[in-house]
Amino acid sequence: MIPVLSAVYDALLERAVAPSHAARARSLREAFFARTGRFPPDHPESGARDAAAWEDALVRGGLATLLARELDDDAERETASTFRRAQRGAFVFRRHHGALIAEDLWSNAEFLILPRDDVAREVALDANASGDRPLCQARLLPGPDACVVLPGAVFHPADARAAIERTLAVARERRLSTDAVMDGLLKMEHTWRSLTRVKIAYAYRPEALPGSGAPPNGAR
Repeated sequence: MIPVLSAVYDALLERAVAPSHAARARSLREAFFARTGRFPPDHPESGARDAAAWEDALVRGGLATLLARELDDDAERETASTFRRAQRGAFVFRRHHGALIAEDLWSNAEFLILPRDDVAREVALDANASGDRPLCQARLLPGPDACVVLPGAVFHPADARAAIERTLAVARERRLSTDAVMDGLLKMEHTWRSLTRVKIAYAYRPEALPGSGAPPNGAR
């Protein structure tokens, strides 16, 4: 995010762990982990999953809207209230005449990313370092000029794109909600990173979408 948004986001997190809100925040985060999987504290992806859980609690869980009322500054309250408009999706990024564009594989929409966004800068570096286009599950927050990426971004393996697109096609046919599909993809990512010798095609498949039956053995 850009510094102004990041400061407001951090202020919301500080209030979310206060005694008056901690129980609700914990409940929302535990519900997210139950849907998507949790990594042990020493796992390399633990920090990213934890950030995604906080983002989900603030945006989908409504904590950002609730906690915005406690901010002292009018501009900060207005900024915090915009988090509810964040667009959730599975994005691949490309450069176009120097601008960074995020293409949502789920909605097929395209978004211009603000150059000052720190997450966008990391994505751009990844894109330049290899021929693969980074595949990032995230929420984009629209602004007057462009979008920024919220801190709960999770990167899927680049070679999972074909399997993810097949899975998304099935999800559209089944008319699943965006949240159900995105939670399902995170569960698949958890399966792939948690189980040894699991192939991409086994972890990322339509049968692993919510409502498609039991998850693969060992995936919790």
